[in-house]
Formats: sequence, C-alpha cells, structure tokens
Amino acid sequence: MTVKECKVQLEYTPDLVSVPITYRLARDLGLEINILKAAIDENGGKMILFLKGEERIVAEGLRSLEKARVRVKPLGDYVVKDDARCIDCGGCVSLCPMSAYVMSLDDYKVRLDQSKCVACGMCIDSCPRGAIALNQ
Repeated sequence: MTVKECKVQLEYTPDLVSVPITYRLARDLGLEINILKAAIDENGGKMILFLKGEERIVAEGLRSLEKARVRVKPLGDYVVKDDARCIDCGGCVSLCPMSAYVMSLDDYKVRLDQSKCVACGMCIDSCPRGAIALNQ
C-alpha cells in the first residue's frame, strides 16, 4: 500500500455549500482530512484541504469531488519565496503558526519548509518586500 499526502484547493458553487462533501470523503473513503483554510458562505467559496490515504483512495476521492462539480486544484507548493527579493528580516518566521519558516543561525537566511506550510497566507501579508507570493 502506497500512502499519498496532498494539498488541494476546492472551489464551491452556491448550490454545493450545504452538501457534506468533506464528511463523505472521510466517512465513505476513510481519508484523513485536515481543513487548512476555509472561506465559504451562501455564495460559494474556497477550502484548502490536506488529504492523506492510500494512493488509490485519494485518487478516487479527488474524482468524486470533480464528479460532484467541485473544482479541484492541486496545491504542490502553496507559496513561493523569491530569495532575490528577500532581505531575511524574519517577519515571516515570527508570524508563521506552523514554523514553516526558519532563520538559519549559520548564515541568518530564512528558509521555507513547504511540508509544514498549511496555506494560511500570513507570510504573504507579512513580507515588507513582497518576496512571498501565491504559487500560481
């Protein structure tokens, strides 16, 4: 059994807001789900999920979302850091709730560990040089 972990962004239309889509992924397929970010109201919205499960089951879950008319966008690296623009001020280090940013004590450079990023976006707003952006 191969375990797969992935981050995805889901986009909901107004008619899907009251449908228990993530609940069904967990109950029917046994996927581990962590809601990283959600902004949903009666007009629709977006949600970022971390999914974990057997590779075949994760693929089945993603297909079921698309079949339910949920737009699914895989998120590899949610944010990108432009090292050329970064002045290593550490603003992102102090604000990141998951400690995805670390300042190296060897060279005082800020490094990003994508595996810890939960796509909250706080780092984007904190950067005075605009060196952190959404990965489009």
